[in-house]
Amino acid sequence: MTDEMKESLYNDYYRKVFGYLKGKTNNYHLAEDLASDVFMKVYSKADTFDETKSSVSTWIYTIARNIAYDRMRHAAKEVQVPDE
Repeated sequence: MTDEMKESLYNDYYRKVFGYLKGKTNNYHLAEDLASDVFMKVYSKADTFDETKSSVSTWIYTIARNIAYDRMRHAAKEVQVPDE
C-alpha cells in the first residue's frame, strides 16, 4: 500500500471511524486511541483485503468493531481486588 493510498483511506474514513468508536466507548480519548489502532491494523493487513468479499468501508468498520470489542473484553477482565 502506497503512502498516497494510506493517506486517502485515512482522510476518507478517520472521522467516521472515530465517531463510530466514540459512540461505542463514550470516551473521546479512548476513541482516538482506538481509531489509531484501527488504521495501523488497516495498513498492516491491507494485503489481506478481498474486494470480492466486502467493500473497503465494511472491512474498516469490521476492524474497528473488533478492536473496540477486544478493548472492552480486556477492560472487563481487569478486576479491582480490595487490599483487605
